[in-house]
Amino acid sequence: MYEVSGVPHSDIYRILPCVDKYLDKVLPYTGGRYDKQDIINGIERKEFDLWIPINTENSTVDGVVVTQFTVYPRKKVFTILLCCGDNLNKWYDPAFEMLYSFANVHECDLAEVIGRKGWVRRLKDDGFKQSMWIVEREL
Repeated sequence: MYEVSGVPHSDIYRILPCVDKYLDKVLPYTGGRYDKQDIINGIERKEFDLWIPINTENSTVDGVVVTQFTVYPRKKVFTILLCCGDNLNKWYDPAFEMLYSFANVHECDLAEVIGRKGWVRRLKDDGFKQSMWIVEREL
């Protein structure tokens, strides 16, 4: 069984040892957009929110989710920037239920996930659709 908890911004350094390995695992997939210190700084400045799935059977933190609000001229979007962990299939539902509720409380118009292509298949059952491709080139 899993509980999902939002981590107070001021507790980032207390919880960092529990999520460090998950950040190390997921950050290479950001294409160099973020490093660990960027995420820590963003959480400290309250630009990002940190969520953790807690395995209630053994009291371990089994993953990490980092989110932010992205405000476009016509939409307020709940953006899931990073999501990684062990036993994802066991904590996905409670985590994403909580995330959607949080987004609704903050009057977001939609949720978006920035991630690898495999997320498209996983999120389809939640009503997500792929709306665009991002194509990049280093300069």
